[in-house]
Amino acid sequence: MIKEYFLWLFKFITILIVLCFVVPLCFVVLAAGIAAVGGAPEIGGNKVAVVPLIGVIYDSREVVEELHRQVESSSVDGIVLRIDSPGGAVGPSQEIYSAVNKLKTKKPIVVSMGSVAASGGLYAALGASKIYAQPGTLTGSIGVIMEIPNVRGLADKVGFSMNTIKAGKLKDAGNMFREMGEEERAYLERVASETHLDFIAAVASGRKLDLAKVREFADGRVIIAREALSLGLVDKLGDVYDAAREVYIILGKPLPEGSEAKLYYPQDKFKEFKDLLKGATSIVRAVPISPQLKYQWQ
Repeated sequence: MIKEYFLWLFKFITILIVLCFVVPLCFVVLAAGIAAVGGAPEIGGNKVAVVPLIGVIYDSREVVEELHRQVESSSVDGIVLRIDSPGGAVGPSQEIYSAVNKLKTKKPIVVSMGSVAASGGLYAALGASKIYAQPGTLTGSIGVIMEIPNVRGLADKVGFSMNTIKAGKLKDAGNMFREMGEEERAYLERVASETHLDFIAAVASGRKLDLAKVREFADGRVIIAREALSLGLVDKLGDVYDAAREVYIILGKPLPEGSEAKLYYPQDKFKEFKDLLKGATSIVRAVPISPQLKYQWQ
């Protein structure tokens, strides 16, 4: 009798442990597994994937890969590219624009601007099917900047010198260990000017605006979204849900009045770790060692 009692007690404790610890742990592991493959959208229709473009644009790989992944996914009807960025490096901004411009032919890609979508953030949006912004969103900043530190005075004080061997007189243009000559300044200004013209042309083409009209406000100024709407830089004022509803208008099957699209946010279980690394590397990248062209609002 005592033996049976302890056997029953052992089974009870085992079941209790399974229910309280093992089952919840399985759910945690399952959730982590789902996150590792980009998350699982809800079952049902009217789903729109929200792909974020947040912070300074140093690299385009993650955003471009996620755009391709969601375009190929059969579980979402379209994409909202959520931009909250002051811009960044020229090449990555152009690459995101190019990807959006190509992929929107497969599925609608609607941009939703957050607090700021300026310079490279605006450039990335230009290829979208439609652009939404909040009334107070800061956009514009159509210009190019190149910041080159000069540490010659500091190097002289600590007794440091840099020996440069080069072939080609402009090979070390922007060398921060010496003063900049007039010829190389003119050369770098010409490069920046040509890159600026590329930006202006992209705005005119992407937003179907007159080139001369764009030049009037393409002097690097930031523009609040209410004004940007009148200039043709954005299509409508609204939030991320309004942008998601626009997906179905583009598809020719608008949602009933009062209903909303289901927003699906792809997840990455390593996101926090990646964000930590981005924060650390941004400190290093903020101090340019060599000349770098940037579509970035300062």
